[in-house]
Amino acid sequence: GMPARDGLRLLNSLLIGCNLRDKVTIIVAGKVYSGFSLVRMLAHGADVCNSARSMMFALGCIQALKCNANTCPTGITTQRADLES
Repeated sequence: GMPARDGLRLLNSLLIGCNLRDKVTIIVAGKVYSGFSLVRMLAHGADVCNSARSMMFALGCIQALKCNANTCPTGITTQRADLES
């Protein structure tokens, strides 16, 4: 696949070339993992950036893949009082 920033630059250039840039909102949701990467995506033409994985890591997520079972071992994605941190 194409890296997000390369695809973003291509899409932004194509929309500008077709005079459609003001009618389309570009939302980037991949490879946004730090403040620098967020600013870089905005500089390359993104209007909005979505960052989920890095924010979950900042909270202490260990990617146990138990989010949907209400048994998150770190207590981040659970509603059970005995598992909450």
